[in-house]
Amino acid sequence: MSKEFDYIIAAIAIVCGLLLLTGNGGFLMKGGNEMERNKKYDQKKMERACGIAAVILGLATLADSFANNLIFTFGYMGLLVVVLGWLFWYIRNKCRKD
Repeated sequence: MSKEFDYIIAAIAIVCGLLLLTGNGGFLMKGGNEMERNKKYDQKKMERACGIAAVILGLATLADSFANNLIFTFGYMGLLVVVLGWLFWYIRNKCRKD
């Protein structure tokens, strides 16, 4: 892919992450069966966790766009798996309402 596409994806991820972290990005969490999700999960915790993950992934994408190293690319893919795995785990275990 071209570097310009990486820059655009990184910028979108960082902006969306910052919106979620500041509490102004609730509209990004819409969709699906919202009423059921609100009964099961704490919306603010989910927004914060998704914001953190989006900023990390945006910064990693930006860093990956500057590196032309195969080892760094594998590290980037590993980071994607770790961050998304952490996000799914956090939402399932820490954001559930009791």
